[in-house]
Amino acid sequence: MEKRRVVITGMGVVAPNGIGIENFWDSLVHGRSAVRKITHFDASSYPSQIAAEVPDFDSTNYMDPKISRRLGRFAHFALAAAEMAVEDSQIDLNQQDPYRAGVFFGTAIGGGDISESQHNIFMEKGIKRISPFSAISISTHSASGVISCKLNLKGPNTTVAAGCNSGLDAACLAYNAVRFGDADIMFVGGGEAPITPYIHAIFCSSGFLSRENREPHKALKPYDTNSDGFVLGEGGAILILEELRHALKRNAKIYGEILGYSFANEAFDLFGIETGNGAMAYNLHQALRNSGAHPKDVDYINAHGNGLLSYDIYETEAIKQVFGEMAYNIPVTSIKPVTGHSISVTGILQIMTSLLAINHSMIPPTLNLENPDPKCDLNYVQKYFLKKEIKTSLINVHGFGGRLTAMVVQEFSQDISRGQKE
Repeated sequence: MEKRRVVITGMGVVAPNGIGIENFWDSLVHGRSAVRKITHFDASSYPSQIAAEVPDFDSTNYMDPKISRRLGRFAHFALAAAEMAVEDSQIDLNQQDPYRAGVFFGTAIGGGDISESQHNIFMEKGIKRISPFSAISISTHSASGVISCKLNLKGPNTTVAAGCNSGLDAACLAYNAVRFGDADIMFVGGGEAPITPYIHAIFCSSGFLSRENREPHKALKPYDTNSDGFVLGEGGAILILEELRHALKRNAKIYGEILGYSFANEAFDLFGIETGNGAMAYNLHQALRNSGAHPKDVDYINAHGNGLLSYDIYETEAIKQVFGEMAYNIPVTSIKPVTGHSISVTGILQIMTSLLAINHSMIPPTLNLENPDPKCDLNYVQKYFLKKEIKTSLINVHGFGGRLTAMVVQEFSQDISRGQKE
């Protein structure tokens, strides 16, 4: 059976480092970090007082104020990004079969901000003051639901909650929905709003967050010997995946093509990793195999690089296991020093970054990497962007609990020999 080819024809983003694709990309390539002192609440008593917040965002620019009041911030980001993606793709959804268009969305925390605020109201004022919309607002599925309602998308629809991997997992599932014929158009994305007093406190208690409060923009240091943890980020991002012939028929702009992916799990420990575990190398290898790509085809690796040194070393070792000596020639970057670690959103942002790098022939730097750990010895792009022609990018996400997801995206070509068979 011939597999239908899947291309990306629209992107929308609400990120700490920029609202809209142009602003997002400009900050990445010029290395402008969005990590700042927290303003959402008083964090002066917290060990980590920094985060990557989305500034100057008004949800009512994208939705009715009544709807806005009934949704959590993560859903605000998601719907705004979906509206941007539609505009970017120039698709007229009124001309599409709504049963052939759907939404797959990833989030780890969902409406945690609503849950937290309503719990405070309950404790202070009692049950009668709780919002009747809270039960829906706190749901991880509220973002997917409101996008489908607003855009009249009646096809496949689900929400993935798998920690840091949620967004990229959703993209993999949406890719399958299009290539196997369940839909012609899929909106796929992620959204998070974890910068609240209680949720931020939970992450502080874990010991995973950086405590570099004096110079926030220098806090997140992937692969660096002085790294002391990651920085939470918030935001939302949406991609429009489309079947190739459907996209060509409407003369759509095409950013690139998804070739394949792989899922795996370390099955070692819920709270830690075993650096000698070969699960990540296996998963990266499988992603290449499933996409029909050879290691020598990869021009760029958009890595997880979360600033937890044990994770960064493990990722480095896995890349070397898969690529051998070639690993030292492939540019590698982590975008998290600029965007913060936005949990489920990170995989979608990594896809966007890879596609923009392909289209602009430009790789953004890994900010704050000044003293690479001796075990982190790959070709990391440091300080300044790298001009380079890119055709194929490998994307890697590594989540707590040992979750592993990888995807391969490529420059679009109409060469029909690139259609996959099975």
